[in-house]
Amino acid sequence: MIYLVTKAAVGLVLPPKLRDLSRESVLITGGGRGIGRHLAREFAERGARKIVLWGRTEKCLKETTEEIRQMGTECHYFICDVGNREEVYQMAKAVREKVGDITILVNNAAVVHGKSLMDSDDDALLKSQHVNTLGQFWTTKAFLPRMLELQNGHIVCLNSVLALSAIPGAIDYCTSKASAFAFMESLTLGLLDCPGVSATTVLPFHTSTEMFQGMRVRVSQPLPATEARDSSPEDSGSYATKPSPSLAPVDHEYPHYLEKSILPQAALEEIHRFSGTYTCMNTFKGRT
Repeated sequence: MIYLVTKAAVGLVLPPKLRDLSRESVLITGGGRGIGRHLAREFAERGARKIVLWGRTEKCLKETTEEIRQMGTECHYFICDVGNREEVYQMAKAVREKVGDITILVNNAAVVHGKSLMDSDDDALLKSQHVNTLGQFWTTKAFLPRMLELQNGHIVCLNSVLALSAIPGAIDYCTSKASAFAFMESLTLGLLDCPGVSATTVLPFHTSTEMFQGMRVRVSQPLPATEARDSSPEDSGSYATKPSPSLAPVDHEYPHYLEKSILPQAALEEIHRFSGTYTCMNTFKGRT
């Protein structure tokens, strides 16, 4: 235990060794825009062999695919709603037939509706759970078996700090992200005895993409909006299911995790009021 704690402490200071991606085929859900698009660029720059993009908007997927190909990386796109189980399984089969085995799966696709429980449409609430949570069940079930056979694979979840610290006005998103966090924790523990296969969860704060456009907090520090480019894992070979220490914006959230452990609920509520997170979704007008 002393060795592991010391190793983790050293990892907070020294940058991790980057994984060689030259033989890896990467699939990114929600890859047509926002963080997904930036991740595609990042993987291409890091030398990924093949990149596959999934999404629901062909125009965005096509533009991103062309951009990645211009960077010299083989790239393909498939129109797929990850909230639709049968569609996921069907597209996963199509990917294997056209591209080959996927060794890195990045579950990035997500939706947010930015409304309170009583103002939310029932179908919208269901959509959030189907895309943000269950979608990861289906994609992982589709690609993990082959990773286990190859003894080479990595599941990445682009989650959110809202999985651990919820806010009003995004009850669908917070709930789905908390479920996805538990899914990844359980999945990671289940992979402990599976050589060559691991998982990573990334927990960024508010990202400066159109998805959360209009979200406002009173105190910009220590809760700054994360630039989309900063939201990609520095080390796609990381095995952590906690916020990656290599992501500076995430580090700002550590004090709040401690606060939740020791402060009474009333005190936490005052922090939310003062920081503006209590009303941050009142001005929300992002893409749903």
